[in-house]
Amino acid sequence: MDRPVLRRALDCAAAQTYPNLEILVVAACGARHQELPATWNGRPVRMVRSDSRLPRAEAANAGLDTARGEWINLLDDDDEWTADHVEHLLTFATQGSARLVYATAEIRNEHNEHAGFVGRHGTHMQLYYQNRSQPTATMFHRSLIEDGARFDPAFEILEDWDFAIQCARLTEFRWLPEVTCIWHAGAGESGCGVGANEDREKHQRFADRVRAKWRHQFESWMQDPKEMLFLGQRHLKEGNVDTALDLLETVLAALPNDLNALNLCAMANMHANRLGRAEELLNQANRLRPGLAPITANLELVRARRLAASGSDQ
Repeated sequence: MDRPVLRRALDCAAAQTYPNLEILVVAACGARHQELPATWNGRPVRMVRSDSRLPRAEAANAGLDTARGEWINLLDDDDEWTADHVEHLLTFATQGSARLVYATAEIRNEHNEHAGFVGRHGTHMQLYYQNRSQPTATMFHRSLIEDGARFDPAFEILEDWDFAIQCARLTEFRWLPEVTCIWHAGAGESGCGVGANEDREKHQRFADRVRAKWRHQFESWMQDPKEMLFLGQRHLKEGNVDTALDLLETVLAALPNDLNALNLCAMANMHANRLGRAEELLNQANRLRPGLAPITANLELVRARRLAASGSDQ
């Protein structure tokens, strides 16, 4: 968008430790974008020009259409990479078969103060609630574009979330547990950030559109026990105990020796006051992995509740 922060973005892109890097700048503001030098701190720079202003999705697609690299990583002009971001993500990508990898991004508010982190391990079903990663922290293989993944111009915002769902239909995701970039969430104008850059009504409106567009895909993912496990955990965390219990018991029928499923289902049963069933499941988990601290702690909790319940009945 030809804002003053573009210089910072170019600086951090040029400072990458990975040697073979292509830097593209999409002139989303149209013909009025300033001229840029052919190199920036020794790195070649190419401009993707447009006669008119480009919305977010169209600007992203213009970059995809022009990129020559095997792996692609978007960088908003108001965000930053650490110097080893590309090298670490690319090394991580070559260690597996996933065509999309992502790291953790630090969140900064409008005062450039730390405001948290985004990006962690998850499942595709998590995409029903939110994007699993921040675009600046995400690298994807160009074959996903060749397979049809595109930014949808119908989305004024959350086009990155929609794009992530498209990619999830084509590949697994892998998370690199390192902080390799900074998302200046308070500095943008989309309404998807924090502080002055937060518009909850607008965000909710487009989030509903994302979920409606991909309703059938989410229903398909829900048939996978691992995805159902995530949903059960989510409902349990939100206090929807009956729904969580139904989901987690269904998962256990398919994965009877899954420690996470046993533990979560036990907790759902405990919150439903089915203490005998909860203890049974935790005992089973303890037999599979004796002495595992979380299982042992939950088993003690359930037994204490059973003891308290039996005492109150006397």
